[in-house]
Amino acid sequence: MRRHSTTTGAKGIVSGTISNGATWIESIEISQNNVQILNADTSIWKFVFKHCDSGNVCLTLTSGTEITITQNTTYTLLAINVAAGSLSSMVGDYIADLSQKDGSGTITHWASGTVTFINENLGY
Repeated sequence: MRRHSTTTGAKGIVSGTISNGATWIESIEISQNNVQILNADTSIWKFVFKHCDSGNVCLTLTSGTEITITQNTTYTLLAINVAAGSLSSMVGDYIADLSQKDGSGTITHWASGTVTFINENLGY
C-alpha cells in the first residue's frame, strides 16, 4: 500500500511528524489564488490517516469535532486539536488525505502525503 508522497491527484502535498504523546494542535491555511475556500465553513472536512502497510483507516478527524474552520478573505484556516489519548496507538508512517465535501456534494481532495507518528512517552 505504501506509495510515494507525491503520487496523488490532490491539490497539494502534506507531510510531517506528530508526537503520539502530546495533544496535536496545528493550524493549516488553505486558499485558491489567495482567496478563501468558498463555503468552507459550511462544508464537511475530513483528515484521514491510513496505515501505509495495510491501507486501513486508523484515524479520522472531522470538522466540528477535531477540526475547526475559520474563514478569512484571503484564506481558510483549519485548526486541528486532537487529544493525546486519540493518538497513542499511532506509530509509524501513515498516508494522510485531507478532503472537503460541500453542500452540493462536491468532494475536493485538498492534500495527500505521508505523515509519521512517533512514539514519545512524555510521562503523563
